[in-house]
Amino acid sequence: MSHLSTALSVAFLLAAFASPARAAVNVVTTTEGLAAVVREVGGDDVKVIALSRGVQDPHFVDANPSLAVKLRNADLLVDVGMDLEIGWLPPLVTQSRNAAIQPGGARRLTAGNFVSPMDLPTGPVDRSQGDIHPSGNPHFLTDPRRAVQVAAAIAGRLAEIDPGNAAHYRERLQAFQGKVAAAGKGWKERLAPFAGRSVITQHKTLTYLLDWSGLKAAGYMEPKQGVAPPPSHVASLVAVAKAAGVKGVLVENYYDRRPADQLRDLAGVKVIVIPGDVGGTKEASDWVSYVDVLVKALGQAVQ
Repeated sequence: MSHLSTALSVAFLLAAFASPARAAVNVVTTTEGLAAVVREVGGDDVKVIALSRGVQDPHFVDANPSLAVKLRNADLLVDVGMDLEIGWLPPLVTQSRNAAIQPGGARRLTAGNFVSPMDLPTGPVDRSQGDIHPSGNPHFLTDPRRAVQVAAAIAGRLAEIDPGNAAHYRERLQAFQGKVAAAGKGWKERLAPFAGRSVITQHKTLTYLLDWSGLKAAGYMEPKQGVAPPPSHVASLVAVAKAAGVKGVLVENYYDRRPADQLRDLAGVKVIVIPGDVGGTKEASDWVSYVDVLVKALGQAVQ
C-alpha cells in the first residue's frame, strides 16, 4: 500500500469515528439589543435571530406569521418583558406551537425579571395614561449595570441548555463584564463634567442611562407615553427647556422628528437623532458601540 493510500485510509477512519458536530443553540430574541448581548456571551456556540430591527419601535412590531416560524425551532426565547412586547409577541408565541418558550416555559427567559425596574407607576393604571407599563420602564438595556445582569442571566440559561459549553459561556460573560467596565469608565469620564444637566427626550427610553450617568430628563416630547406630541405640548416645553437650561433634545430615529424641530425653532435647542437600538445606525453595531453612540449624543445635548 502506498504512503498516499495509507494516509487516505487513516483520514477516512478518523472522519468515521469523529464526534458529529454539535449544533449551535438556536436563540431568538425580541430585540437587536438582546441579540447583541446573547452574541457576547454565546459566541460561536449560539445562532441568534432578532424578531425586530434596530430601526423599529419595539412597542409596535408587525406580528407577521413568518416570525412565528422563527420561534418554532427556538432552543431559547429571550424577551425584554415589562409589557414591552405585549402587543405583538403573545400571538406569535402561541402560533409557534413551541411549548418550551411559552410564558414560564423552560426555554423562555424574560430579561426584565433580572433587573430592578424604574418608573414604576403608583396608583391605578389604565390606558388613559398612555402606553404605561405597570411593571416599570422596559428600556433598561442602555444601562451598563443592568446590561451585565441580563448577560449573566443569559449565560446561566445557556449553560443549562448546553452544559458541555458552560465554562465557555462563563468565560465569555467575564470578558463582556470586563469590556463593559472598561467602556463604562470612559463614558463616565466623558460625561462627568456635565453631571446634573438636563435634556429632553422623545420617550422614556433613556431613563436608565440618564440615571447611570448623572444626567436628568427635564421633560418629554410625548405628553403621555406613546402619544404623539400636539403643538400645544411642544409650546409648553419651551418654558421647561428654558427653566432647566436644556440645550438638546434626543429623538430616536424611528420617531417623527418634526415636533422636536418645532421645539428647536421655539426654544433654540439642538435636535439630536439617535439609534433606538443596536443596529439602528451602522455605528451602533454591537451593544458597546450602541451605548457609545448614545453617550456621545448625550455629550452633544448638554454642551
